[in-house]
Amino acid sequence: MIILALDTSAGTSIALLRDGTPIAVRDDQNTRGHAEAVGALVTEALDEADVAAEEIDLVVVGVGPGPFTGLRVGIAAGVGFAAGVGCPVVGVPSHDAVAVDALAPAEPCPISVATDARRHEVFVTEYDCLDQHGIPHETRAARTEPNTWPETCEQVVMSPNVSAAGLGRIAWLRHEAGLDQRGTDPIYVRQPDVGRAKPKQVL
Repeated sequence: MIILALDTSAGTSIALLRDGTPIAVRDDQNTRGHAEAVGALVTEALDEADVAAEEIDLVVVGVGPGPFTGLRVGIAAGVGFAAGVGCPVVGVPSHDAVAVDALAPAEPCPISVATDARRHEVFVTEYDCLDQHGIPHETRAARTEPNTWPETCEQVVMSPNVSAAGLGRIAWLRHEAGLDQRGTDPIYVRQPDVGRAKPKQVL
């Protein structure tokens, strides 16, 4: 199985995996310009791995937590690519990709993965171990103030970018275990500050 994984919850990360093993990875830590970066990075990864778009069996997108605009770019790109080649698309929480690299299978250790939610808040997901399939086990997810959560765990993981390879690995593990995959609904760090315009009053 060849998987294309994309994440734009922070910077832009692209990975191609064959049977769960990365064969090409591209990262851009710029937290702006996702729309300009994602297509070029996908093309570079496909060229490096010598894989044709039509060979992709599954597209995986990071669903956040992340900012409104960044997440929408990556998810839309993944959904569009999957539609173009006729393969399924699934979502994986972006924090899971950080946790799967940080947690050791034989050494359960609580960790927290944090994303800046702005306005002096962070979005934190806590994990305690990898489950029997090697997938991070989430115990809590919340938006909170930074000084309210580090005491609850022994290790804090903070990353400038989310590994698309981690996303692909988790989707592969779920596939191999026969588990249901997640949809592509995004997890926003906060809802966008927009709303329906109020009608103007005439004096």
